[in-house]
Amino acid sequence: MNRTLPEMEPDPASLPIGTKVGPWRVTGWRGRGTSGTVYRVEKEGEEGAYALKLALHVGDERFEREASLLTRIRSAYVPVLHGQGLWQHRRGVFPYLVMQWVEGMPLYEWTVSHQASSRQALRVLARVAQALGDTHEAGGVHRDVKGDNVLVQGGEGHPYLMDYGAGDYRGAATLTWQVLPPGTPAYRSPEAWAFQELFWRHPTARYEASACDDLFALGITAYRMVTGEYPPPTEPEGEGAEVWRQEGPGPRPPSALNPRVSPELDALVLQLCAVSAMERFKGSARGAAQALEEAAQSAGPGADRALGVKESGVPEWARRSEGSVWEVHRAAPTPAPVVLFEEGEGWEGERPVEASGWPQALDGAWVGSVAAVVVLLLLVPMVSGLMTRQWRPEVSEGVWVEWDGESRDGGVTAMGDSAATAPVAFAAPMEASRLRPGLGLPIPEMPFPGQRKPPCYRSGEAEIRGGCWYELARVRSPCKEDAYDWKGACYVPSFHAHRTPTSGQP
Repeated sequence: MNRTLPEMEPDPASLPIGTKVGPWRVTGWRGRGTSGTVYRVEKEGEEGAYALKLALHVGDERFEREASLLTRIRSAYVPVLHGQGLWQHRRGVFPYLVMQWVEGMPLYEWTVSHQASSRQALRVLARVAQALGDTHEAGGVHRDVKGDNVLVQGGEGHPYLMDYGAGDYRGAATLTWQVLPPGTPAYRSPEAWAFQELFWRHPTARYEASACDDLFALGITAYRMVTGEYPPPTEPEGEGAEVWRQEGPGPRPPSALNPRVSPELDALVLQLCAVSAMERFKGSARGAAQALEEAAQSAGPGADRALGVKESGVPEWARRSEGSVWEVHRAAPTPAPVVLFEEGEGWEGERPVEASGWPQALDGAWVGSVAAVVVLLLLVPMVSGLMTRQWRPEVSEGVWVEWDGESRDGGVTAMGDSAATAPVAFAAPMEASRLRPGLGLPIPEMPFPGQRKPPCYRSGEAEIRGGCWYELARVRSPCKEDAYDWKGACYVPSFHAHRTPTSGQP
């Protein structure tokens, strides 16, 4: 007897061309981040392209915060917000934003392809600093400045500071419970990491990102732009991180890695990367923009020499901290492997054929156990993704791989948000239709991996379902999406002291 298969609903992560989202029709795809996918769209009856960023999570409150921040900013170097709305879906309501469409190249790619000079780099960086100045004057912070969040147009270099999904502004609601705010670890300031070292076990301590953090991230971006390499990691456990300690010397000058960097550019990049927050133009992005522009105008003929930057090998620490293929691994303390699956007779015929990123000296039996757990974890989203068209075959012989739109810098649409930093639930996600309206996630039946188990003797801990939890003071149900609901109160899990801090990984 023939059966008619039900028509599959479009998935927010991979909408087909022609899909309608409100009055907007999808005409192309741009990129995907942790919690949003960007599409090229057009509006019925109008000419011109727009960028539509659609949430990957039902009712994602970060989209409302991003829209509120963008409406406050007036800048020639920040995309204009044209609208926002809600997309009805069987799984729930997905928010979306519609912004100015920007045709451009990611900053590092633009630098290489245009063989940019020191003078051009100074001007582009001055304009990005101007975008930050406009953001700060509007009461906001970007919190995820990096090369892939800067798109540059044309040979003259008109940059746009993209992706305010990790941004914040005065008076905005707190949406995450981690010590560090959203962001990309490779670009975090030394003072942010120092704060986490002191307070990562504290259940309510929160680091407040400032203009100095944005300027430091711009400094790391500039360093990578003009040398093709990153300075030593600012994360305290990283190799060479001692240069960022208080009273430390900071990184080597960019000119030590690339002699073509002009003295003016060299000095300003180092000032942006200063160990002391107040040495970064006293927290003034306007001051940084002015200094960069003046240097571009006054620099000698040597500043017109091409920097000669090539896409060099990114250090392993930066590769690990800037993104991984599997979202489920982004909160893991070890590097995430890229696991490929060989196509077989249905899903049961698949087996992992390649895994990279795991320590080589590990015992074989331990690796086998971990691999079994990884495969089990991946099968849940894999089957779900098959039903909703999240998985797509790559152009390779007999291989399926998880499709990922991000580069190793985190991607143009990388959100760097709490969805990537919340504890990993080893269970299938609960559909929104099974939750009461406005209610956060229920506490799982079993503790998370690495979560403390009874006796729960730390101050403020409570024992719930075999695990230790902290109650968020003065926060009642309904909980935000990265806290868990239990009997009308909101809780976050308690982890062991030896657990490697992961709260900032995107």
